[in-house]
Amino acid sequence: MNLPSFHFDVDLYLNRVVPRSRLHLLPRQISWLLGYRKEPITPIGNIIVWFWSFIGAFAGILIIEAVFRTQESKSQGSPIVIASFGAAAILEYQVIDSPLSQPRNAILGQLFSAIIGVGITKLFQHSVNFEDLRWVAGALAVGLSSALMGFTKTVHPPAGATALLAATTPEITDLGWFLIPLVLLGSTLMVAVACVINNIQRQFPLYWWTAANLSKPAESDIEKFGPGSDILRGHDDEKSRQNRIVVDRGRVHVPEWISLGSEERAVLEVLRGKLEAGDKSSVSTGSGMSG
Repeated sequence: MNLPSFHFDVDLYLNRVVPRSRLHLLPRQISWLLGYRKEPITPIGNIIVWFWSFIGAFAGILIIEAVFRTQESKSQGSPIVIASFGAAAILEYQVIDSPLSQPRNAILGQLFSAIIGVGITKLFQHSVNFEDLRWVAGALAVGLSSALMGFTKTVHPPAGATALLAATTPEITDLGWFLIPLVLLGSTLMVAVACVINNIQRQFPLYWWTAANLSKPAESDIEKFGPGSDILRGHDDEKSRQNRIVVDRGRVHVPEWISLGSEERAVLEVLRGKLEAGDKSSVSTGSGMSG
């Protein structure tokens, strides 16, 4: 028995209005710090990656702590740092090529989770038994945050800890709505430091909004299956069209219900490139034989 498949990709709607990148128009030094590269970067080896991840995590957390220790933040009861930023630092400075580390996820994932964590906690605080219900509020906050991050394609694992802390840790609960600007500030600072440290010998971010090519219509970048696709001629079965990824030397065809990450798209592009290279090679060989 085949169960129905349910899939929703918010970017199918958002990417229609998101402008394409203009980083290449900025001065070279600025576009470099914002992650733009004309050519792919050369791998630097994992030992150097470990070194820069240490420098980045140290500098990022240190700056956030310094800001949180200002007199204005202290007057609001701000802690020295929010613990979830420790986990975020590993993503932002160590595994910087992960989709979970990109600015959209790092900033919006934390923001959405902070809003949910505080909102759920405020609702539970209406109960006289709030202290006995903190554990339920924490679980609900994390669950809702996970769902919302999935819906908005802003999944950022440390953000789950932010939602949990808002409900279960008294020091964070006491911040109330002030937690939201604190989290937004901390996340923005962390990404800003990452743009400096990670771009010394690496590249960050890989993209600011999406790995999809916004400079072309979706059909010419990652093609959707449809009865009019040239590659599908001869495949008249509707189910076949909906459940196959097809790569030819000119295009990549992916069913519209499949959401691909940047690494998966890169693999498909490598395969397409190999097909193109093989085609050129065969033509060259054929010409040589005929001569």
